[in-house]
Amino acid sequence: MSVSNHENRKSRSSSGSMNIQLFHKTSHADSLLTQLNLLRKRRVFTDVVLHAGHRAFPCHRAVLASCSRYFEAMFSGGLKESRDAEVNFHDSLHPEVLELLLDYAYSARLIINEENAESLLEAGDMLQFHDIRDAAAEFLEKNLHPSNCLGMMLLSDAHQCQRLYELSWRMCLANFANLYHTEDFLSLPKDKVQELVFSEELEVEDECIVYEAVIDWVRADIGRRHLDLPDLLRCVRLALLPETYLWHLHLFICYKTGLCLKKNSC
Repeated sequence: MSVSNHENRKSRSSSGSMNIQLFHKTSHADSLLTQLNLLRKRRVFTDVVLHAGHRAFPCHRAVLASCSRYFEAMFSGGLKESRDAEVNFHDSLHPEVLELLLDYAYSARLIINEENAESLLEAGDMLQFHDIRDAAAEFLEKNLHPSNCLGMMLLSDAHQCQRLYELSWRMCLANFANLYHTEDFLSLPKDKVQELVFSEELEVEDECIVYEAVIDWVRADIGRRHLDLPDLLRCVRLALLPETYLWHLHLFICYKTGLCLKKNSC
């Protein structure tokens, strides 16, 4: 149709009033994603290849940049990476997890379960798929239990999932008496042990449990952790311990850490 014919038809159809209609196909977004996904699987118009482990994933930069601030920054930053036809994550990202992220990018759908939730949270945070990170965190919140709360506390702290962290933290404090002898507790970093035992909200029947937790944690790697003992003991209310515990502490320092005072004070 020529421009002049279009103008003539506009004039003939005009009644002098505004008569408009909005056409909106609600399924267009889904159809578009479906077609893009088909193009990806056929490797049509793909302009970047992601590598993880020994697998390769041809993709469209525009789709990745639309879903992830990480890829948006990578492809638009003007650096060497923005021009590279390949991005290699090596072993920092499991190929099955990357595949899940890409399936979500091209379908807006993702199945989260107990086996992949933690990996999806970590990968979602790493590649700034924030929707996936938050969805995985919400899944883990619903499956939080005393048996996994210590691990969830560390995971959520590392990946800035505030609500999951707060729920995990409160569960750790409430169940401390049953947690301090577990492998998860004994493998905690020093700062988390300090925060837990020093908290006013720690739920324990008496201070002996706090003392035992500190000693057990130090004993788990005494070669390196004996130097942490003074800092941790400052978090224990020693005045509330029975005299037998204080004597035990004295012997522990003397014979286990080699910090005994000279002149045979032991």
